Amino acid sequence: MHARCRLILIVLLVCLGEELVAQERGQRDSSVTPVPIVVGRDLAALGAGAGLAILAQRVDLRVRNAVRSSDRQDNRALDALESVGDLWGGGAAVGAGLVLWSGGRYVGNATVAASGFRAIEAIAVSGQVTALLKGVFGRARPRVDSTSAWNVRFGRGFSRPRGDYQSMPSGHSTAAFAFAAAVTGEVVRRAPAQARLVGVTTYGLAGITAWSRLHSNAHWLSDVTMGAAIGMVSGWVVTRGHATRPNNRVDRLILGRALSPFVTSLPQGGTVLGASIVWR
Repeated sequence: MHARCRLILIVLLVCLGEELVAQERGQRDSSVTPVPIVVGRDLAALGAGAGLAILAQRVDLRVRNAVRSSDRQDNRALDALESVGDLWGGGAAVGAGLVLWSGGRYVGNATVAASGFRAIEAIAVSGQVTALLKGVFGRARPRVDSTSAWNVRFGRGFSRPRGDYQSMPSGHSTAAFAFAAAVTGEVVRRAPAQARLVGVTTYGLAGITAWSRLHSNAHWLSDVTMGAAIGMVSGWVVTRGHATRPNNRVDRLILGRALSPFVTSLPQGGTVLGASIVWR
């Protein structure tokens, strides 16, 4: 999963870099003035997220003990919610983005297709930030050390196996909130009448994902708080970047006619899902 995200991110950065060069040369629509990729309110939101994570760290042990109490751990309904959250943040959100993109392209729904692709972009970008911070902080997960909520050794997360010292921030929460912010942001712009339903659904799933990481003893409250902030800001950056750079090369390739998904049946039985590329 990490390798795929890195590949997606590299492709996106190369394409966006080329688009920025073209923009400087005046080779794009001049009716929309692009804003910087990252603006002040993004940095402010990240700062607020970090501040909330610092405050949450003060109650990490208390929250962990409450969530891990025997009555909550023996509750089957909560176990089911944990499974949903772990699945969504662990890869299902990426899969949902692919389904939205391919399904939207297949039926000709530009809003659905764009929303799916924005989700994939946001998850890829936020995943790289979170992976770096995991390595830098080297924080022990609560399943490793449940007595100290700040067992941190900077740089330890790059070398220790199995991710036991990669607790801060939560990757699952990052992905879930990146999906929610990107999809909701794109729907707000393209189909505002559907924005409330989409927002409630996607952010609800993100909240379940964050809670599931506490319930499964994989993360502290401050981990999921920081992950949520990184994910949401990534979603905002991606949607705003494309909204102020219409008809950019990334969109022309992924959302235009150059790349088209298809479904076909094999003579010997079975179905093949794929995509065709038109080179010009």
